[in-house]
Amino acid sequence: MAGLLKRIRWGRVLGVLVLPLLLVALALGGRAAWRSEQYFHYPRPAAVLPADFGSAREVTLRTDDGVELRGWYVPSRNKAAWVLAHGLSQTRMDLLPEARVLRDAGYGVLLFDLRAHGQSGGETSTWGDKERQDVRAALAYVRAQPEVDPARVGVLGFSIGSAAVAEVAAKDPQVAAVVLLSPFNTLWLAAAYDFRRFGVVTQTGALVPFWRRGIALDEVRTIDAVDHIKPRPLFIVAGSEESGQPLLDELFAHVAPYAQTWRIPGASHGNFAATAPTEYPRRLREFADSALKPVETPSVEKPVAPAVEKKAPAKKPSRRTKAGAR
Repeated sequence: MAGLLKRIRWGRVLGVLVLPLLLVALALGGRAAWRSEQYFHYPRPAAVLPADFGSAREVTLRTDDGVELRGWYVPSRNKAAWVLAHGLSQTRMDLLPEARVLRDAGYGVLLFDLRAHGQSGGETSTWGDKERQDVRAALAYVRAQPEVDPARVGVLGFSIGSAAVAEVAAKDPQVAAVVLLSPFNTLWLAAAYDFRRFGVVTQTGALVPFWRRGIALDEVRTIDAVDHIKPRPLFIVAGSEESGQPLLDELFAHVAPYAQTWRIPGASHGNFAATAPTEYPRRLREFADSALKPVETPSVEKPVAPAVEKKAPAKKPSRRTKAGAR
């Protein structure tokens, strides 16, 4: 009887200690899940073609899984082109500063709204997972343009767009050059990093909206994809004031042997043209010109036929010689 009472007392003590902790954990995890869910709800404004993009034409793309994407294409004047993929809660208009730099340098430029953004179809963003199909559709369109050399097409992506273009470029050796703006190392870290304060409790809660949508968290890993992009030209740009600086340190150190990197002082997540209005366009254009310069094919000299000596025709004996020979 005494033993039973002792067990009951310990059960009550454990209940008093564990239950509040469990409730706190549920509250913290639930709050993290709610905050993370907000990332999937954002305005979807329609893009307005700027006056200085009069040469652009409206395009409609269709992905392998049937999503319709809307965009603009500026034809190439130098046989090379770029595909640009924006970030979360943005539209094609957010990459107009980069598009202007590349267009003014003669490149073709495809700006388009990722799925579930702007005027494109799709119900939800997947943070670079299914957006890989969007980038592949955009590349197929640009490569099919008659004025473009398919071997001189590069990709540029910002944030979740950078994750998508990195993954596509890693598996598509025909992508000639890659620019990653404000990339994240892995999708798992991107989703959970800002919820790390209470460890596994809040990070797990933050991942619930991703699991609920079937997003392949383990398949989007920029820090691994970059190794499959080399030795092709790779340029990574980020701001010194972005969250996750330790992760950027890791990524920059990882690619140091084979890629160009630049951390813009004072810049936060994107909007680099405003922070470095002279240096950023200059560096972007220099990289593009170096990465997509025409491939010089060695000239093949036609073999020269060996000279053939012609024998001089034998001289006929003169009449005088003939007469002397008689």
